[in-house]
Amino acid sequence: MIHVSSMGQQQLAATSIPIFAQKAVDRVRVMLPDESRSTSAICYDDQFYVYVKFFSTLEAAHRKALLMYQRGSTVVLTRVPKGLVLWVLEPGACPVKRKIGKIDREF
Repeated sequence: MIHVSSMGQQQLAATSIPIFAQKAVDRVRVMLPDESRSTSAICYDDQFYVYVKFFSTLEAAHRKALLMYQRGSTVVLTRVPKGLVLWVLEPGACPVKRKIGKIDREF
């Protein structure tokens, strides 16, 4: 179970950093500008957010999310069984097409 102090809850609410269940967002692979390999991302509100880091506590996740938010990044958190994952908006990300049998699918 993840516990958060009342101060942490107040700061999280004040910055409007959303927290979603991992199952509530679509996981995808994306290509980033100037990168040769795809990376893990989620699709939320028709935009791609790339993986930043896993945190075992809400306090640690919130500290990093708040820091990135204060530096101008748009971030979201997702809950996973053992903690939270921080994702950052990447406007230049493009979904990777995967071949499944003879069908191309875009994720």
